[in-house]
Amino acid sequence: MKIGFLIIGRLKSTRLPKKILLDIHGKPVISHMIQRLKLSTKIDTIILCTSINPQDKPLEKIAKDNDIECFLGDPDDVLLRMLNAAEKFNLDYILTITADCPFVDPFYADKIVEKYLETNADLIRQFDLPHGSFSYGMKVEALKKVVQMKDSSETEVWGHYFTDTGIFNVIDLDVEDQHHFRPGLRMTLDYPEDFQFFKKIFDALYKENEVFTLSNILTLLDNNPEIIQINKNCGQKFKKRFISQSEPKLKRNFKVETVLIMGSGSIGQRHIRNLQQLGIGRIIALRSKKGHYKDLPKELNVIEVDNLQDAIKNNPDIAIIANPTSLHLDSVKQIAGHVKGIFIEKPLSISSDECDEIVEILNQHKVVSFVGHNLMFHPIVKNIMKFYDENDIGEIINIQCQVGQWLPDWHPYEDYKNAYYARKDLGGGVALTLIHEIHLAIELAGKPLSVVGEISEYEKLNLDVDICSDLMIKHQAGAVSQIHLDYLQQPAHRSGLVTFEKGWASYDFSKNELVGQKSDEKIKVIWSDEKHDTNQPYIDQLKEFIGFVEEGRVRHKYSALASIESLKVVDAFFESSLSDKKIHLTDDSRFTF
Repeated sequence: MKIGFLIIGRLKSTRLPKKILLDIHGKPVISHMIQRLKLSTKIDTIILCTSINPQDKPLEKIAKDNDIECFLGDPDDVLLRMLNAAEKFNLDYILTITADCPFVDPFYADKIVEKYLETNADLIRQFDLPHGSFSYGMKVEALKKVVQMKDSSETEVWGHYFTDTGIFNVIDLDVEDQHHFRPGLRMTLDYPEDFQFFKKIFDALYKENEVFTLSNILTLLDNNPEIIQINKNCGQKFKKRFISQSEPKLKRNFKVETVLIMGSGSIGQRHIRNLQQLGIGRIIALRSKKGHYKDLPKELNVIEVDNLQDAIKNNPDIAIIANPTSLHLDSVKQIAGHVKGIFIEKPLSISSDECDEIVEILNQHKVVSFVGHNLMFHPIVKNIMKFYDENDIGEIINIQCQVGQWLPDWHPYEDYKNAYYARKDLGGGVALTLIHEIHLAIELAGKPLSVVGEISEYEKLNLDVDICSDLMIKHQAGAVSQIHLDYLQQPAHRSGLVTFEKGWASYDFSKNELVGQKSDEKIKVIWSDEKHDTNQPYIDQLKEFIGFVEEGRVRHKYSALASIESLKVVDAFFESSLSDKKIHLTDDSRFTF
């Protein structure tokens, strides 16, 4: 078996021109990187993998001067470039990293090879190392499959092509405690501040013909934390760029034509109408007729069945689970082996434990999942994220969400006490039913670390579920979210405030308006539309889901796996309200893809 290390690099950077050729202690940055990689004992060859563009010609000389191979390939398609390089040099297994990571660790590169020989994994990652020190390992055979599956030549950020399809064995390499990822520390070269960061470390540790270790670097930073501050603000800029480039584009292998609806109450009927609007006319409704709607409106024109066997005989491509929350797990068990995709109305289930079981079943059958947090598709939410991404306003420091509505007004056509959102046995209560805000806070501020909850007692509605709940979430990145949910407000109201280091954004769903302010500007309307179609987010999420199914994208930001964090917060909220204590959430790597 022949193993190669591919250094992916070009000279096209506009943020820091020719960054990998910048001089540190008499050598280009890339040369320092190559010197480190030569310490690996498991690699047969090192290849500088660049493009055929004339501007990248100087990298051929760099490779020659450092006595390594050079490959010239596709300018934009990084995956194809890696595959062609692997084929030219007859490689069976490759490790890779971009050329702007001069502190890549050769010790962990060797560990990747050892792990591959032990597991035969398609892709091995090291996400627990500090950003800029880890590399990837992959089978050339797996890389070839990805190249065949993708539908774009823009593949500068390519990890999701391996992870999102669910067909590859992807594992994360364990790292030693002293080398663990540290928030705020980035060791990659993208901006002038990054270059100053690297110079500072080299000035302290560099000796001719010697290579300092990752442990040396981290010890220096522990003793001199001010060095980390040099490029700390670059992290947000990089994150925004990375996210924008990381959306994979896969070929669609089939077309969704038949849909099974499990639960045909008000939300189920909305989905039926929206599917028909999207051009999907063959819809099967599996009905128990135990809810409010004993008969469906004739204009829906669906095929009604009363048992699962008849539903399956109709060969549905996807299923939409829109029944009470307490039934979601059983519904997934029943249908997962018979469809390519399952859309589940929020919340995913009544507890995070049940969610774990749902995810296990979905993974077993390699089913594309999608959880219907339709609020994420509302223009207000999209524009909050856009405001955050496109402006230099620092990190989020606080989120406040407030939502409430007098419960008897929700569905005037039925007795609210019998509805699923008012019954504990069906998964009701405001924390579960109005989980949108919790999900939004996690989407904006990141991984939750702890939760404090309080349930206020009101006897107005005489229900056995929480009707007025307040919770506070502490996030890993430092932000705090305060969320109020109730069944009591008259009139209905839904609003919030997102506070950044250098600005804020305030939204009001009742007014369909988002306003904001940067520290150096006046208040302005970011988005406003009095005539906004409230149904459009429901249509948009269905379109996204169908697209994922047709692409075979098992992993994405709306999947069942990605939805579990919200349920973990709800579980912690109830525990906190009963114990009157702050609940610390256990670390869980599934939050990151």
